[in-house]
Amino acid sequence: MTEVQVGMANRRTVRRWTAGMAAAGTVAAVLVGPAAPAQAAPECAQPGGQVTAMPWAQQVLAPEQVWPFSQGNGVTVAVLSSGVDGSHPQLRGRVLEGYDAVRRGGTANSDCTGAGTRVAGLIVARRTEGAPFTGLAPAARILPVRVRDDASPGDAPADPQVLADGISWAVDRGAQVVAVTIDSDRDAPALREAVGRAADRGTIVVAASGDHGDDGNPQSYPAAYPEVLAVGAIDQQGQRWGRSQFGSYLDLVAPGVGITTTQRGGGLTEAADGTALACGFVAASVALTQAKRAETPRSELIRLLTANAVPGADPQQYGHGLVNPYGAINGQLLPNGKPASPPGFTAATERTDPAEAASRRTALTGALAALIVVLLVAIVAIMLPRARRRRWRAAVASRPVTPPEPDEPGPPVQLFDEVPAGPAR
Repeated sequence: MTEVQVGMANRRTVRRWTAGMAAAGTVAAVLVGPAAPAQAAPECAQPGGQVTAMPWAQQVLAPEQVWPFSQGNGVTVAVLSSGVDGSHPQLRGRVLEGYDAVRRGGTANSDCTGAGTRVAGLIVARRTEGAPFTGLAPAARILPVRVRDDASPGDAPADPQVLADGISWAVDRGAQVVAVTIDSDRDAPALREAVGRAADRGTIVVAASGDHGDDGNPQSYPAAYPEVLAVGAIDQQGQRWGRSQFGSYLDLVAPGVGITTTQRGGGLTEAADGTALACGFVAASVALTQAKRAETPRSELIRLLTANAVPGADPQQYGHGLVNPYGAINGQLLPNGKPASPPGFTAATERTDPAEAASRRTALTGALAALIVVLLVAIVAIMLPRARRRRWRAAVASRPVTPPEPDEPGPPVQLFDEVPAGPAR
Protein backbone atom coordinates (compact mmCIF):
# COMPACT_ATOMS: atom_id res chain seq x y z
CA MET A 1 0.00 0.00 0.00
CA THR A 2 1.14 3.49 -0.68
CA GLU A 3 1.60 6.01 2.10
CA VAL A 4 -1.60 7.72 0.97
CA GLN A 5 -3.53 4.44 1.12
CA VAL A 6 -2.05 3.66 4.54
CA GLY A 7 -3.04 7.09 5.81
CA MET A 8 -6.56 6.75 4.51
CA ALA A 9 -6.87 3.29 6.10
CA ASN A 10 -5.64 4.65 9.42
CA ARG A 11 -8.14 7.49 9.27
CA ARG A 12 -10.98 5.04 8.56
CA THR A 13 -9.83 2.93 11.54
CA VAL A 14 -9.78 5.99 13.80
CA ARG A 15 -13.25 7.03 12.65
CA ARG A 16 -14.64 3.54 13.31
CA TRP A 17 -12.97 3.48 16.77
CA THR A 18 -14.31 6.93 17.60
CA ALA A 19 -17.80 6.04 16.45
CA GLY A 20 -17.70 2.85 18.49
CA MET A 21 -16.64 4.71 21.60
CA ALA A 22 -19.40 7.28 21.08
CA ALA A 23 -21.97 4.53 20.74
CA ALA A 24 -20.66 2.82 23.85
CA GLY A 25 -20.85 6.12 25.71
CA THR A 26 -24.45 6.56 24.59
CA VAL A 27 -25.38 3.10 25.85
CA ALA A 28 -23.58 3.74 29.13
CA ALA A 29 -25.41 7.01 29.55
CA VAL A 30 -28.74 5.26 29.00
CA LEU A 31 -27.86 2.51 31.48
CA VAL A 32 -26.32 4.69 34.19
CA GLY A 33 -28.40 7.84 33.76
CA PRO A 34 -27.27 11.47 33.85
CA ALA A 35 -24.33 12.28 36.09
CA ALA A 36 -25.27 13.88 39.43
CA PRO A 37 -24.27 17.53 39.64
CA ALA A 38 -21.37 18.25 41.98
CA GLN A 39 -22.61 19.35 45.42
CA ALA A 40 -21.68 22.93 46.13
CA ALA A 41 -19.50 23.47 49.17
CA PRO A 42 -21.51 24.91 52.09
CA GLU A 43 -21.10 28.60 52.70
CA CYS A 44 -19.51 29.05 56.10
CA ALA A 45 -20.59 31.64 58.64
CA GLN A 46 -18.84 34.98 58.46
CA PRO A 47 -16.49 36.15 61.24
CA GLY A 48 -17.92 38.31 63.98
CA GLY A 49 -17.14 41.85 65.01
CA GLN A 50 -16.18 43.75 68.14
CA VAL A 51 -18.55 43.92 71.10
CA THR A 52 -17.64 46.32 73.90
CA ALA A 53 -20.82 46.15 75.99
CA MET A 54 -21.06 43.88 79.00
CA PRO A 55 -23.28 40.91 78.02
CA TRP A 56 -26.49 40.65 80.02
CA ALA A 57 -25.99 36.94 80.66
CA GLN A 58 -22.58 37.67 82.13
CA GLN A 59 -24.09 40.26 84.46
CA VAL A 60 -26.61 37.68 85.68
CA LEU A 61 -24.21 34.78 86.21
CA ALA A 62 -21.35 37.02 87.44
CA PRO A 63 -18.32 34.79 86.74
CA GLU A 64 -15.97 37.24 88.47
CA GLN A 65 -17.70 36.37 91.75
CA VAL A 66 -17.22 32.65 91.07
CA TRP A 67 -13.57 32.66 89.96
CA PRO A 68 -12.06 33.08 93.45
CA PHE A 69 -13.47 29.60 94.14
CA SER A 70 -13.11 27.89 90.74
CA GLN A 71 -12.23 28.56 87.10
CA GLY A 72 -12.76 25.01 85.85
CA ASN A 73 -9.15 23.87 86.13
CA GLY A 74 -8.56 20.28 85.07
CA VAL A 75 -12.05 19.68 83.68
CA THR A 76 -12.63 18.61 80.06
CA VAL A 77 -15.98 19.53 78.51
CA ALA A 78 -16.98 17.71 75.32
CA VAL A 79 -19.10 19.90 73.03
CA LEU A 80 -21.22 17.87 70.62
CA SER A 81 -22.07 20.27 67.81
CA SER A 82 -20.68 21.38 64.43
CA GLY A 83 -17.06 21.39 65.57
CA VAL A 84 -15.16 24.24 67.24
CA ASP A 85 -12.86 26.80 65.63
CA GLY A 86 -9.73 26.16 67.66
CA SER A 87 -7.89 29.02 65.94
CA HIS A 88 -10.18 31.70 67.39
CA PRO A 89 -7.98 34.10 69.41
CA GLN A 90 -10.14 33.80 72.52
CA LEU A 91 -10.21 29.99 72.31
CA ARG A 92 -6.69 29.26 71.16
CA GLY A 93 -4.94 26.74 73.40
CA ARG A 94 -8.17 25.59 75.08
CA VAL A 95 -9.54 23.40 72.25
CA LEU A 96 -8.37 19.82 71.65
CA GLU A 97 -8.42 18.12 68.23
CA GLY A 98 -11.60 16.20 68.92
CA TYR A 99 -13.47 13.75 66.71
CA ASP A 100 -15.75 13.83 63.67
CA ALA A 101 -18.56 11.41 64.57
CA VAL A 102 -20.39 12.12 61.30
CA ARG A 103 -17.52 10.73 59.19
CA ARG A 104 -16.38 8.38 61.96
CA GLY A 105 -12.88 9.72 61.78
CA GLY A 106 -10.83 12.88 61.64
CA THR A 107 -10.73 15.91 63.89
CA ALA A 108 -13.36 18.49 64.84
CA ASN A 109 -11.28 21.54 65.76
CA SER A 110 -12.66 23.45 62.79
CA ASP A 111 -16.16 24.82 62.33
CA CYS A 112 -18.07 25.99 59.27
CA THR A 113 -21.49 26.90 60.64
CA GLY A 114 -20.18 28.41 63.87
CA ALA A 115 -22.67 26.69 66.19
CA GLY A 116 -20.07 24.80 68.20
CA THR A 117 -17.72 27.78 68.38
CA ARG A 118 -20.48 29.86 69.95
CA VAL A 119 -21.10 27.25 72.66
CA ALA A 120 -17.38 26.74 73.36
CA GLY A 121 -16.90 30.49 73.84
CA LEU A 122 -19.47 30.56 76.63
CA ILE A 123 -17.42 27.94 78.44
CA VAL A 124 -13.71 28.76 77.96
CA ALA A 125 -13.26 32.06 76.08
CA ARG A 126 -10.56 34.23 77.61
CA ARG A 127 -11.08 37.97 77.97
CA THR A 128 -9.34 40.27 75.50
CA GLU A 129 -8.51 43.95 75.80
CA GLY A 130 -11.49 46.16 75.10
CA ALA A 131 -14.02 43.31 75.24
CA PRO A 132 -15.56 42.38 78.60
CA PHE A 133 -16.98 39.10 77.26
CA THR A 134 -15.50 35.96 78.78
CA GLY A 135 -16.40 32.32 79.25
CA LEU A 136 -17.63 31.08 82.62
CA ALA A 137 -14.90 28.45 83.07
CA PRO A 138 -11.85 29.82 81.23
CA ALA A 139 -9.45 27.26 82.73
CA ALA A 140 -11.39 24.25 81.41
CA ARG A 141 -10.67 22.51 78.10
CA ILE A 142 -12.96 21.84 75.15
CA LEU A 143 -13.13 18.44 73.43
CA PRO A 144 -15.03 19.10 70.18
CA VAL A 145 -17.14 16.32 68.68
CA ARG A 146 -18.82 16.94 65.32
CA VAL A 147 -22.30 15.40 65.22
CA ARG A 148 -23.81 17.43 62.37
CA ASP A 149 -22.63 17.77 58.80
CA ASP A 150 -21.92 21.28 57.53
CA ALA A 151 -24.62 20.95 54.86
CA SER A 152 -27.41 20.05 57.31
CA PRO A 153 -30.00 22.73 58.16
CA GLY A 154 -29.38 24.44 61.47
CA ASP A 155 -32.65 23.25 63.01
CA ALA A 156 -32.51 19.68 61.71
CA PRO A 157 -32.60 16.96 64.40
CA ALA A 158 -29.45 14.98 64.97
CA ASP A 159 -29.06 11.32 64.09
CA PRO A 160 -29.36 9.47 67.44
CA GLN A 161 -26.73 6.93 66.38
CA VAL A 162 -24.24 9.72 65.66
CA LEU A 163 -25.03 11.29 69.03
CA ALA A 164 -24.50 7.93 70.73
CA ASP A 165 -21.14 7.46 69.00
CA GLY A 166 -20.08 10.98 69.95
CA ILE A 167 -21.02 10.58 73.61
CA SER A 168 -19.25 7.23 73.89
CA TRP A 169 -16.12 8.55 72.18
CA ALA A 170 -15.96 11.56 74.52
CA VAL A 171 -16.49 9.46 77.65
CA ASP A 172 -13.75 7.04 76.57
CA ARG A 173 -11.37 10.03 76.18
CA GLY A 174 -11.97 11.21 79.73
CA ALA A 175 -14.51 14.02 79.33
CA GLN A 176 -16.05 14.78 82.73
CA VAL A 177 -18.84 16.85 81.16
CA VAL A 178 -20.61 16.20 77.84
CA ALA A 179 -22.67 19.05 76.37
CA VAL A 180 -25.14 17.74 73.77
CA THR A 181 -26.17 20.96 72.04
CA ILE A 182 -28.06 19.35 69.13
CA ASP A 183 -31.06 17.23 70.06
CA SER A 184 -32.79 14.32 68.37
CA ASP A 185 -36.52 13.75 68.11
CA ARG A 186 -36.10 9.97 68.37
CA ASP A 187 -35.61 7.73 71.38
CA ALA A 188 -33.03 5.20 70.20
CA PRO A 189 -31.64 2.24 72.19
CA ALA A 190 -28.08 3.15 71.19
CA LEU A 191 -28.48 6.71 72.49
CA ARG A 192 -30.11 5.56 75.71
CA GLU A 193 -27.30 3.05 76.25
CA ALA A 194 -24.58 5.65 75.62
CA VAL A 195 -26.13 8.03 78.17
CA GLY A 196 -26.46 5.27 80.75
CA ARG A 197 -22.85 4.23 80.21
CA ALA A 198 -21.71 7.84 80.67
CA ALA A 199 -23.59 8.06 83.96
CA ASP A 200 -22.02 4.80 85.14
CA ARG A 201 -18.59 6.28 84.42
CA GLY A 202 -19.38 9.40 86.47
CA THR A 203 -19.73 11.74 83.47
CA ILE A 204 -22.43 14.41 83.63
CA VAL A 205 -24.35 14.74 80.36
CA VAL A 206 -25.96 18.15 79.80
CA ALA A 207 -28.40 18.42 76.90
CA ALA A 208 -30.30 21.24 75.21
CA SER A 209 -34.07 20.80 75.32
CA GLY A 210 -34.39 21.92 71.68
CA ASP A 211 -35.74 24.90 69.77
CA HIS A 212 -39.20 23.71 68.71
CA GLY A 213 -41.23 24.81 71.72
CA ASP A 214 -43.49 26.85 69.44
CA ASP A 215 -43.76 24.04 66.87
CA GLY A 216 -45.48 21.17 68.62
CA ASN A 217 -43.01 21.03 71.53
CA PRO A 218 -41.83 17.48 70.72
CA GLN A 219 -40.02 15.29 73.23
CA SER A 220 -36.28 15.91 73.06
CA TYR A 221 -33.53 13.30 73.32
CA PRO A 222 -31.22 12.78 75.12
CA ALA A 223 -32.65 15.62 77.28
CA ALA A 224 -35.67 13.51 78.26
CA TYR A 225 -33.56 10.74 79.79
CA PRO A 226 -33.49 10.83 83.61
CA GLU A 227 -29.68 10.62 83.72
CA VAL A 228 -29.34 13.89 81.77
CA LEU A 229 -29.43 17.52 82.92
CA ALA A 230 -31.98 18.98 80.50
CA VAL A 231 -31.63 22.71 79.83
CA GLY A 232 -34.07 25.29 78.49
CA ALA A 233 -33.51 28.94 77.57
CA ILE A 234 -34.75 32.19 79.13
CA ASP A 235 -34.67 35.75 77.84
CA GLN A 236 -33.42 38.95 79.44
CA GLN A 237 -36.67 39.36 81.39
CA GLY A 238 -36.27 35.91 82.93
CA GLN A 239 -39.11 34.45 80.87
CA ARG A 240 -38.96 31.20 78.92
CA TRP A 241 -37.82 31.77 75.35
CA GLY A 242 -40.81 31.03 73.12
CA ARG A 243 -38.97 28.39 71.09
CA SER A 244 -37.44 26.61 74.08
CA GLN A 245 -38.90 23.12 74.43
CA PHE A 246 -40.28 22.28 77.85
CA GLY A 247 -41.85 19.53 79.91
CA SER A 248 -41.56 17.53 83.10
CA TYR A 249 -38.07 16.37 82.12
CA LEU A 250 -36.62 19.91 82.22
CA ASP A 251 -34.02 20.43 84.98
CA LEU A 252 -32.55 23.93 84.59
CA VAL A 253 -32.74 27.08 82.50
CA ALA A 254 -30.03 29.53 81.49
CA PRO A 255 -29.72 32.63 79.28
CA GLY A 256 -30.34 31.79 75.63
CA VAL A 257 -31.54 34.95 73.85
CA GLY A 258 -29.41 37.81 72.53
CA ILE A 259 -26.24 36.10 73.69
CA THR A 260 -22.75 37.52 73.12
CA THR A 261 -20.16 34.86 72.32
CA THR A 262 -17.33 33.84 69.99
CA GLN A 263 -17.92 33.51 66.25
CA ARG A 264 -16.03 31.22 63.90
CA GLY A 265 -13.25 33.01 62.04
CA GLY A 266 -12.72 35.47 64.90
CA GLY A 267 -14.64 38.23 66.61
CA LEU A 268 -17.89 38.07 68.53
CA THR A 269 -21.59 37.90 67.83
CA GLU A 270 -24.15 39.50 70.15
CA ALA A 271 -27.34 38.16 68.61
CA ALA A 272 -27.15 34.41 69.17
CA ASP A 273 -30.29 32.56 70.31
CA GLY A 274 -30.99 28.96 71.24
CA THR A 275 -31.13 26.30 73.91
CA ALA A 276 -27.67 25.18 72.73
CA LEU A 277 -26.26 28.35 74.27
CA ALA A 278 -28.15 27.76 77.52
CA CYS A 279 -26.67 24.25 77.49
CA GLY A 280 -23.22 25.82 77.23
CA PHE A 281 -23.80 27.97 80.33
CA VAL A 282 -24.94 24.96 82.35
CA ALA A 283 -22.04 22.80 81.10
CA ALA A 284 -19.65 25.55 82.22
CA SER A 285 -21.37 25.68 85.61
CA VAL A 286 -20.92 21.92 85.95
CA ALA A 287 -17.22 22.31 85.11
CA LEU A 288 -16.80 25.03 87.74
CA THR A 289 -18.53 22.95 90.39
CA GLN A 290 -16.64 19.79 89.49
CA ALA A 291 -13.27 21.55 89.59
CA LYS A 292 -14.05 22.84 93.09
CA ARG A 293 -15.49 19.54 94.32
CA ALA A 294 -13.38 16.96 92.50
CA GLU A 295 -14.17 14.17 94.97
CA THR A 296 -17.91 14.78 95.01
CA PRO A 297 -19.99 11.98 93.42
CA ARG A 298 -21.87 12.70 90.21
CA SER A 299 -25.30 12.49 91.87
CA GLU A 300 -24.28 14.99 94.55
CA LEU A 301 -22.92 17.43 91.97
CA ILE A 302 -26.24 17.33 90.15
CA ARG A 303 -28.10 17.88 93.43
CA LEU A 304 -25.94 20.93 94.19
CA LEU A 305 -26.78 22.42 90.80
CA THR A 306 -30.52 21.79 91.00
CA ALA A 307 -30.97 22.60 94.71
CA ASN A 308 -29.18 25.95 94.34
CA ALA A 309 -31.00 27.05 91.19
CA VAL A 310 -33.11 30.22 91.41
CA PRO A 311 -36.68 28.88 91.12
CA GLY A 312 -39.06 29.97 88.39
CA ALA A 313 -42.83 30.18 88.29
CA ASP A 314 -43.59 26.85 86.59
CA PRO A 315 -41.41 23.71 86.85
CA GLN A 316 -42.69 22.54 83.46
CA GLN A 317 -41.13 25.60 81.83
CA TYR A 318 -38.21 26.36 84.15
CA GLY A 319 -37.36 23.06 85.83
CA HIS A 320 -35.64 23.75 89.15
CA GLY A 321 -34.87 27.27 87.91
CA LEU A 322 -32.00 29.44 86.70
CA VAL A 323 -28.58 27.82 86.97
CA ASN A 324 -26.56 29.34 89.80
CA PRO A 325 -22.86 28.42 89.66
CA TYR A 326 -22.07 30.64 92.65
CA GLY A 327 -24.56 28.82 94.85
CA ALA A 328 -23.63 25.36 93.54
CA ILE A 329 -19.92 25.86 94.20
CA ASN A 330 -20.47 27.16 97.71
CA GLY A 331 -23.28 24.73 98.40
CA GLN A 332 -25.10 27.30 100.49
CA LEU A 333 -28.80 27.69 101.12
CA LEU A 334 -30.26 30.63 102.99
CA PRO A 335 -31.88 29.97 106.41
CA ASN A 336 -35.35 30.18 104.86
CA GLY A 337 -34.47 27.30 102.53
CA LYS A 338 -34.22 29.43 99.41
CA PRO A 339 -31.02 29.33 97.35
CA ALA A 340 -28.62 32.23 97.33
CA SER A 341 -29.17 34.11 94.06
CA PRO A 342 -26.30 34.72 91.66
CA PRO A 343 -24.58 37.98 92.65
CA GLY A 344 -25.76 39.72 89.48
CA PHE A 345 -29.25 38.26 89.35
CA THR A 346 -31.94 40.76 88.43
CA ALA A 347 -34.02 38.75 85.98
CA ALA A 348 -37.60 37.80 86.67
CA THR A 349 -37.64 34.02 87.00
CA GLU A 350 -38.86 34.54 90.55
CA ARG A 351 -41.96 36.39 89.33
CA THR A 352 -45.24 34.60 89.75
CA ASP A 353 -47.10 33.26 86.74
CA PRO A 354 -49.97 35.65 85.76
CA ALA A 355 -52.67 33.01 86.28
CA GLU A 356 -51.23 32.13 89.67
CA ALA A 357 -51.07 35.82 90.61
CA ALA A 358 -54.74 36.30 89.65
CA SER A 359 -55.69 33.27 91.73
CA ARG A 360 -53.81 34.69 94.72
CA ARG A 361 -55.54 38.07 94.33
CA THR A 362 -58.94 36.37 94.28
CA ALA A 363 -58.11 34.38 97.39
CA LEU A 364 -56.87 37.50 99.17
CA THR A 365 -60.03 39.41 98.30
CA GLY A 366 -62.18 36.59 99.63
CA ALA A 367 -60.18 36.42 102.84
CA LEU A 368 -60.55 40.17 103.42
CA ALA A 369 -64.30 39.99 102.83
CA ALA A 370 -64.63 37.14 105.30
CA LEU A 371 -62.61 39.09 107.88
CA ILE A 372 -64.92 42.10 107.52
CA VAL A 373 -67.98 39.90 108.06
CA VAL A 374 -66.41 38.38 111.18
CA LEU A 375 -65.65 41.84 112.59
CA LEU A 376 -69.22 43.03 111.96
CA VAL A 377 -70.65 39.96 113.67
CA ALA A 378 -68.35 40.52 116.66
CA ILE A 379 -69.40 44.16 116.97
CA VAL A 380 -73.08 43.24 116.87
CA ALA A 381 -72.52 40.48 119.44
CA ILE A 382 -70.94 42.97 121.84
CA MET A 383 -73.36 45.86 121.35
CA LEU A 384 -76.66 43.97 121.28
CA PRO A 385 -76.70 42.85 124.98
CA ARG A 386 -75.78 46.37 126.14
CA ALA A 387 -78.57 47.90 124.09
CA ARG A 388 -81.09 45.46 125.54
CA ARG A 389 -80.01 46.25 129.11
CA ARG A 390 -80.67 49.96 128.44
CA ARG A 391 -83.92 49.12 126.67
CA TRP A 392 -82.50 50.67 123.51
CA ARG A 393 -82.01 54.11 125.16
CA ALA A 394 -79.01 56.13 124.23
CA ALA A 395 -76.32 56.06 126.85
CA VAL A 396 -75.69 59.41 128.62
CA ALA A 397 -72.35 60.13 130.16
CA SER A 398 -72.31 61.02 133.89
CA ARG A 399 -71.94 64.68 134.78
CA PRO A 400 -68.30 65.37 135.69
CA VAL A 401 -67.56 66.22 139.33
CA THR A 402 -65.95 69.65 139.82
CA PRO A 403 -63.31 69.64 142.57
CA PRO A 404 -63.73 72.38 145.27
CA GLU A 405 -61.64 75.50 145.01
CA PRO A 406 -58.95 75.91 147.74
CA ASP A 407 -59.39 78.75 150.26
CA GLU A 408 -55.89 80.17 149.68
CA PRO A 409 -54.18 80.37 146.32
CA GLY A 410 -51.00 78.42 145.88
CA PRO A 411 -47.57 79.84 145.00
CA PRO A 412 -47.11 81.22 141.50
CA VAL A 413 -45.68 78.88 138.87
CA GLN A 414 -42.12 79.81 138.05
CA LEU A 415 -41.05 79.35 134.40
CA PHE A 416 -37.55 80.48 133.42
CA ASP A 417 -36.65 83.46 135.65
CA GLU A 418 -35.94 81.51 138.81
CA VAL A 419 -34.59 78.25 137.41
CA PRO A 420 -31.62 77.18 139.58
CA ALA A 421 -28.35 77.95 137.89
CA GLY A 422 -26.11 75.04 137.04
CA PRO A 423 -22.56 74.63 138.32
CA ALA A 424 -20.06 77.22 137.20
CA ARG A 425 -18.07 76.20 134.11
